[in-house]
Amino acid sequence: MKPFAAKKSPWARDTRGIRGARRVTTAVLALPLSVAVALPLASPAAAQENAPQPNPSIFGDIVDPDSVPERIPQSIDDQDLPGLPDGVSVEKVEWLTDRWANVYINSAAMPGEPVKVQILLARDWYNQPDKTFPSVWALDGMRARNDESGWTLSTNIAQYYADKNVNVVMPVGGAGSFYTDWDKEQNGVNYKWESFLINELPAVLREGWRTNEQRAITGLSMSGTAAVNLAAHNPGMFQFVGSFSGYLDTTSFGMPMAIDYAINDTSGLSATNMWGPYGSQRWNENDPKQQVDKLKDSTVYVSSGNGNAGAYDVQGQIPGFPANPAAWGLEALANLTSRNFVSAAKKSGVEVIEKFRPSGTHDWPYWQYEMTQAWPYMAKTFGLSEEDTGATCAPVGDIAKTADKYRTQLGTCITNEYDAKDGGKVQDFRNGRVWWKPSTGAHATWGRISARYSEMGGADSWLGYPTSEEITIANGRGRFVNFENGAIYWTPETGAVPVKKDIIDAWGRTKWETGPLGFPTEAAADIDGGQWQKFENGVIVRNKDGKVQYVQGVIANKYIEAGGPSKSGLGFPTSDEIGIRGGAFSTFDDGNIYWSAATGAHSISRSEIFKAWGEEGYEQGKFGFPTSDETEENGVRKVTFQHGEIRMVNGNIEKDYKG
Repeated sequence: MKPFAAKKSPWARDTRGIRGARRVTTAVLALPLSVAVALPLASPAAAQENAPQPNPSIFGDIVDPDSVPERIPQSIDDQDLPGLPDGVSVEKVEWLTDRWANVYINSAAMPGEPVKVQILLARDWYNQPDKTFPSVWALDGMRARNDESGWTLSTNIAQYYADKNVNVVMPVGGAGSFYTDWDKEQNGVNYKWESFLINELPAVLREGWRTNEQRAITGLSMSGTAAVNLAAHNPGMFQFVGSFSGYLDTTSFGMPMAIDYAINDTSGLSATNMWGPYGSQRWNENDPKQQVDKLKDSTVYVSSGNGNAGAYDVQGQIPGFPANPAAWGLEALANLTSRNFVSAAKKSGVEVIEKFRPSGTHDWPYWQYEMTQAWPYMAKTFGLSEEDTGATCAPVGDIAKTADKYRTQLGTCITNEYDAKDGGKVQDFRNGRVWWKPSTGAHATWGRISARYSEMGGADSWLGYPTSEEITIANGRGRFVNFENGAIYWTPETGAVPVKKDIIDAWGRTKWETGPLGFPTEAAADIDGGQWQKFENGVIVRNKDGKVQYVQGVIANKYIEAGGPSKSGLGFPTSDEIGIRGGAFSTFDDGNIYWSAATGAHSISRSEIFKAWGEEGYEQGKFGFPTSDETEENGVRKVTFQHGEIRMVNGNIEKDYKG
């Protein structure tokens, strides 16, 4: 699928960012909005009654989607899953925190760039490793970005669900798509979202993310429409469906034109390529009010404000009217179409949990509020126990002392402590974890380093238990945490990288991150029966016998580019870098690499040529440093030097000095 960036428009998923922008074209929205305008404007006092109120315990900071925080993955892993449909695979998994993974899925329905799906893991993901969990799907709005869901950009969804035993699933992208299968490709875009979401994503969630068949699907604005349609088209797949300010009537007079305008303004695409000509069968098939009878076995939640200025709006000049007219108009339209849907549901005998608020506009703070209000109905639908709907926990003992000391970093607990390896204990918190065993005591991990540690398996990994908290180094550039058998180092540029003790010791010979090697850039990898670990300016290598040496700078680049021990023909390093007058060199099993500023880095084997060069004093002698690698052509081996060439021809050494 060809990705593209949504354009800015009044039909925005965060209307706070468009104050002062042009209004929605009146001619296009005149018909549906003319009815919406007839909705009475409540007085300011009445408008606030029963409206959502800001509550620090529920609401976090609202992030403007135009200001995207930098999300640096702490590890990027492969995930080879069985049981996926033909043509579907996982390209990679990025771990952002202990509980947030980005999964990139190669789709058969939408080939090309992998489809990104954000997953927030259930509360008991770690302490009940055999348990499967229900899922809550949160679809994005009309102006969905290609890099991150609006739900994580603009709400506290990660914090809110942290203590709840469900996996939260957020597809990324799909601006103006209505998360449907489009009839035609346009401008290189061929949306097949329904095929992906229904036929491909569930298998990935089942096989890779311990997600069971209990599902809730929710959406806002455009995706409120999509959530209802997806549930109606696939009866029984979603036991709960929620629409927050959705457009739940797509065929009444004027609505197809309004939708077409919105899609075109968002993405430059046409709704007639989505569902065909206005009034065609596909428009009827994707009209929520006409499909409502298929939702009899689902819990249906519908909410909307009415456009009046509410708790999160700036009051306009007219009492009760918001300063942002687009936010008013869009919510009034959502209110109107949602009421049409509820009326159709009543005629079909479908029960709807309807929440029509006396105020509120088309904006993220209201959708965050509705997310929290819909949750109890989801939990009841899933049959979750009270324990699974929120945390009732308390730290005790040494873990409690550590949790209190680092409460700013950790947040509140979401589980009680539970058993871990070697008689230890671990307890999960909203932003990290605390680990304890008798020999190490209690230590907290949080942030990027904690994400990497948890992804590796925590105390079950080769690292063992933490023996320190985060320590700041390199004038604030980096952090590290010590573990029983190594450490994890982090910088914004390198991410979180685990390092074993013997490599740390070799690195220490260069003064760790303050020395020439810098920080580690990736985890150790197997090579030729040993291992090597790359750093910002070098590599540390462990040979088959466990001996560890470092290679740095240009010499390291030369060795790495040559492919390491076997491919380079040099074998494993047998020394750290050795400084000499005018340059440096490193020794290997079967040769050396020499470097000088004038010549660069070049390799030479321990051959007769090397011996002959040694007879002349090596690089300090009359031939100087090598200026080429050792080569063989037509049976002649040779190395060129700063002041000549040494060859081996038919087993005989020839020295060609050019002083």
